[in-house]
Amino acid sequence: MELKKTLSIGIDFGTTFSFCSYLEGDEIRSLIPVTETYAIPSLFFDDGKQKAYGRIAARKLENSRTASKVVTSVKRRLNEKGVILEAGERKYTVKDVITEIIQHLVLDAVRVAKENYQIDFADDFRIEAVCTVPVGFSEPQKNLIQEAISAIVLPNGNHVVVRTMFPEPVAAAVEYFGARNKKNEDILVFDLGGGTFDAAWVRSNDDETKVPYEVVDQEGDPELGGDDWDEAVAKWLIEQYQNEYPDDKLTPQNQAYFRREARSIKEELSETDVCYWSVELRGNVVEGELTREQFEEMTRPLIDRAVKKMEALVSRHKDKDPDHIILTGGSSIMPQVLRTIADHFPTVDVRSVNPAHAIANGAARYADWLRQTPVSDGKEGKKEEKKHIKLISSHAYGIRYFYDAIGEFRICILIPRGVQLPYSAETFSFTRRLNQYESVFTVYELDTYADKDELVPESEGHEIMSIALTRAKDHEIPVHTETIETLTLSEAELLSMKAVDHINGVSVEDTVSIKRK
Repeated sequence: MELKKTLSIGIDFGTTFSFCSYLEGDEIRSLIPVTETYAIPSLFFDDGKQKAYGRIAARKLENSRTASKVVTSVKRRLNEKGVILEAGERKYTVKDVITEIIQHLVLDAVRVAKENYQIDFADDFRIEAVCTVPVGFSEPQKNLIQEAISAIVLPNGNHVVVRTMFPEPVAAAVEYFGARNKKNEDILVFDLGGGTFDAAWVRSNDDETKVPYEVVDQEGDPELGGDDWDEAVAKWLIEQYQNEYPDDKLTPQNQAYFRREARSIKEELSETDVCYWSVELRGNVVEGELTREQFEEMTRPLIDRAVKKMEALVSRHKDKDPDHIILTGGSSIMPQVLRTIADHFPTVDVRSVNPAHAIANGAARYADWLRQTPVSDGKEGKKEEKKHIKLISSHAYGIRYFYDAIGEFRICILIPRGVQLPYSAETFSFTRRLNQYESVFTVYELDTYADKDELVPESEGHEIMSIALTRAKDHEIPVHTETIETLTLSEAELLSMKAVDHINGVSVEDTVSIKRK
């Protein structure tokens, strides 16, 4: 058996399903157990007596007595604070649930690698992961997922090493190019998953003086996905039911039942023109039919939202059309998607590419590239990393300051949207009083395309973190002491800040405390 000390994997942590794979030579290998068919449902169950994941948690979801103890679509709940599941004495936050689901995914991956591919792991082996995230996710959301994965402990005590967070549609593009060895092509990825929608324009180059792949542009809607199609059908089903039984009050568990039935109807209508459905609740039965045409009419506003994002992206590059539009993501298999995109972009070839697995497989290819550049342990200089892809920022970032000339707060843009990563920029500020031993800076994330150093209203962004700079009190701090603030956005789109006191030139980075919203 092969002795392996490091397994570099790609993780697609999805709203509905999650998938994991790795690259062996030129071959992508699935790390999903055969019992899970093609992916692991992104579900977690705990009733205080038993924990369950994947298909077992899915069965718990089908049982009305246990369904309330199943956490679903947690990827859509990253902004929720506090406890989202209580199970006996255990209380779970969003981060806890994500850690549980991905730990199950990773430990299954190790088992599959041993059993299916005869990999023998050394005692000190570790897992290095590239995890994909939606384009529209905020920096704090990405940071939360990275922290959850980094908290996973392997049987030998090692933590999972997150090499980077990677945009989902870009991962799909890497898989498309890598599997076909395509060069000099521009593709536009349409990625419709269970909970999010993303689009990315990615270019491949055969010029050896250039990076092989580069992201030209990207768009995203973190609140649009297959769940919304389910919700639209569920709303319609509930209307049909309450037309027959208007006095039957529905509980949250009843509404969850209708959403599960709605998903089944949606999936059936991807294969047939009409679905004959039946729902039963407390002995009350309602039956009927729903045609694909009716389904597409009630969900038209949803697909229109995705198309508007695509059109906005394409309109920013009027000098060139993409060579292909690539459909991926589990929800892209709906016939409505292919037909609508083809209608709106009649001059571009539209094709579907491995909707369920393209994202994880692309992440696995990227993980294999990174494997060739070992993580620095701090004892020796980090080796120069060969660039395989140029990524861009999906948001703009700036710091809020009060400007005396206009008498108002404004956000000063330091990192524009769409710049190549990593990216750093600096600005400066002044203390406003004698012996101001603390300065607090508020950092905003924005979707604007404003230029660097442009001032924009607070209403155009949302606060994502605050930074408290504490100065030493062993000397006087004059009024108008200048401080240089530097924002840096990594390739994983994780933000950091450094502040330097201009008077004595001493870095105060160690005394900067960051609090994320």
